Amino acid sequence: MTTMHSGTLPSHPGHGANHISLREPLHWVSLGLRDLRRARPVGIAYGLMVTVLGWLIFTLGNHPYFLAAAVSGFLLLGPILGAGLIEASRAMEAGDTPTFDTSLRGLNRNRPALERFALTLLALAAVWLVVSTLVLNATLGPIAPDVERTLWDNALPMMSSSQWLAWAAIGGVLAVVSFSISVIAVPLMLDKHASAADAMRGSLRAVARHPVASAEWALLIVLLTAVGIATALLGLIVIYPILGHASWHAYQALRDQGDLQG
Repeated sequence: MTTMHSGTLPSHPGHGANHISLREPLHWVSLGLRDLRRARPVGIAYGLMVTVLGWLIFTLGNHPYFLAAAVSGFLLLGPILGAGLIEASRAMEAGDTPTFDTSLRGLNRNRPALERFALTLLALAAVWLVVSTLVLNATLGPIAPDVERTLWDNALPMMSSSQWLAWAAIGGVLAVVSFSISVIAVPLMLDKHASAADAMRGSLRAVARHPVASAEWALLIVLLTAVGIATALLGLIVIYPILGHASWHAYQALRDQGDLQG
């Protein structure tokens, strides 16, 4: 197992505290916006990549199976792309001016751990797809009309509200689990060279220590992402890098010395 490198932690509002104010997650977003302004070309590049990827995915149609595949793909690529933004924020905190090329160092800083973590999230998404399909077919009948009927059409009018609610509920459980093991995982892997397992345990400890702040941070992520999706994904060009940068500041506030124990 990779051992975390201990060191002196920088001062940050809320760091090591037993309580984080309700305003703190909003402060993380404001710091993310500040970082985007300071390294605009880097952030916009990542935002464009996510937006174009989203467009490509949604051209496949909106059948629930395709939506599940889209979520799976994002869970796999999200931590990888986010690592570049976190690396850029780390560089700015150290007084450097990041470029897109230097932000890519985040992908190589702890690549084995990042890959194992991304595969763990992908496995969770696969479990969601399999369990939701089995449960809904057993209790409600087919989850949706045939793929052939909805590949280029809208599946929503063809599905009952109970089917959508049940499918979304199963996905919600996945989302809670994914968030709980990932809230500070990627920054912890980059900053302290934590293993994927140690980083996920550190995230679970952070959520257990600060459940209200973690829930508020999750809600902000959902709301801002929904805004990005509602703008035909164009909003994600700005929103994704803001959230990526903000995750570094969330990590600084939520972690404590307990997260440095390998």
